[in-house]
Amino acid sequence: MTRNEKHSHLTRTAIAVLALAVLAACGSAPRVNPALDEARMGYQRAAGDPAIARTAELDLRRAQQALQQGSDALRDGAEPVVVDHYAYLAKRRTEAALEASRIAVAEKAVAEATRTRDAMVIEARTQEAEAARRLAEQRLSTMEQSQQQTASAQQRARMLERQLAELKAKQTDRGMVLTLGDVLFDTGRAQLKSGAMRTLDQLATFLRENPERTVQIEGHTDSTGSRSLNERLSEDRANAVKTALMDRGIAITRISATGFADANPVATNSTAAGRQRNRRVEVVISNAT
Repeated sequence: MTRNEKHSHLTRTAIAVLALAVLAACGSAPRVNPALDEARMGYQRAAGDPAIARTAELDLRRAQQALQQGSDALRDGAEPVVVDHYAYLAKRRTEAALEASRIAVAEKAVAEATRTRDAMVIEARTQEAEAARRLAEQRLSTMEQSQQQTASAQQRARMLERQLAELKAKQTDRGMVLTLGDVLFDTGRAQLKSGAMRTLDQLATFLRENPERTVQIEGHTDSTGSRSLNERLSEDRANAVKTALMDRGIAITRISATGFADANPVATNSTAAGRQRNRRVEVVISNAT
């Protein structure tokens, strides 16, 4: 073998080794999911707050479980939409922990206010009873106003419950979920039938009266047909509901729509009844902030 041939042989060998090293590096690159990373950061901030960790242990634990499920799904190569779903659950459960902590702080403030009022009643029995009595009356008036506000809030909550009951929405970890069944669409089509309009009118009225609420519209199909066809059909149906709400005056910034195809069945796909239950659009109404 000539000197040039040896040099060429060594060069080809070096290139092959480098190519194998690059492939190995690519194969070992960690999987990432921005939504899961964001949910994890939010959880870590909440879990690092001693007050939240003390008052919302259950919600934090459920958020941690959702993060673990998302991490496992990401590691096992699951579809991004599955990982995003677990990230969404973790984010919502972290928000629930924050809300529970805020409620605990508020309850503590009420308890302290009650103790302050009791102290003022005792002080009223001293030689400055008259001045203390006037001050106690002022505080009592403030408390009565607070109670009136609480009663008003409770009345509003009851009204919301009636509205949601009319919509037949169910409370879940993600929020209130309204399910639009397959009967509101023609088979294989994304155009809403007239029977859906009353429900959408009620939903739009609810959203106008509760401007702090948002909705996540999720399209689902059964396992019949190709994956690409089901993805397109589920997205088209979700967008059809989104468009209907926008036509009724709901801002686009309050609505998001996603198609999940057959990824999240609620019943077996081996029977006609089960497949019909799986063909649905779910409207997830956010909890009050």
